[in-house]
Amino acid sequence: MTPACLSAELVRRHLATSRFGSEVRVVAETPSTIDLAWQWLRCGGPDGGVVIAERQTAGRGRLGRAWASRRGGLWMSIACRPRMPAVAAGRLGAAVAIAAAEAVAEAASARTGVRWPNDVILAGRKVGGVLAETEVRGGETTAAVLSLGLNVNLQADQLPEEVRDTATSILRETGKSTPIEVMAGRVLDRLAAWWPEALAGGDALARRWAELDVLAGRQVMIRAGGTTLTGVGEGIDRNACLLLVTSEGRRSLTTGEVEMLRGNA
Repeated sequence: MTPACLSAELVRRHLATSRFGSEVRVVAETPSTIDLAWQWLRCGGPDGGVVIAERQTAGRGRLGRAWASRRGGLWMSIACRPRMPAVAAGRLGAAVAIAAAEAVAEAASARTGVRWPNDVILAGRKVGGVLAETEVRGGETTAAVLSLGLNVNLQADQLPEEVRDTATSILRETGKSTPIEVMAGRVLDRLAAWWPEALAGGDALARRWAELDVLAGRQVMIRAGGTTLTGVGEGIDRNACLLLVTSEGRRSLTTGEVEMLRGNA
């Protein structure tokens, strides 16, 4: 196996928070950081431990989709024990998306956004995605692995051909490379700032989402559970459910696939 160029010490050097990353594991290559994080958590690993891979061979996104994970991206999973109502677990993924958008904005000096349920947007294209897997006992979320895939230093031709029109990278938009350890530190610091709100609040998280939301006021189509709904996006509620205004009234959706409709400004 090729040795990792990144190191745990490099990542910790760029961390201001102690909430996440007190222990960091870095590997050159793995099928998925998600699996490593769950193994670590179930073997008594720390709350807030971080796993980063320079490359994933079987990275995954929502609904079991493959996530291309070449060298040059930030492929990171956070193992945590949040202890919160299961109905509010959507706030965890929302907090990671907001943290990543804020970190990218700082690194790229460019306008960023979020798109429900899990996308980070830069210059109108997807630059990253979040996946939150949780373990529930007695109606309470007792463990979670929060994963972020972020296209940091990938050239346009390194992105999968089928997504080059809809995906991007920080390098592609700015022409500048960002050290992966710097980006990891920024994301984790921003997540630490939002963490208390994710666990026990939700209202401030929803307000910040509204400021970054690329769906707000836009006509969208949502496919969920064999049903298709169209309406206008109206942000998220305090549990990170999508608020959709349809011809039949306001709906709150916990899951679904979003498609922007033509005619949006």
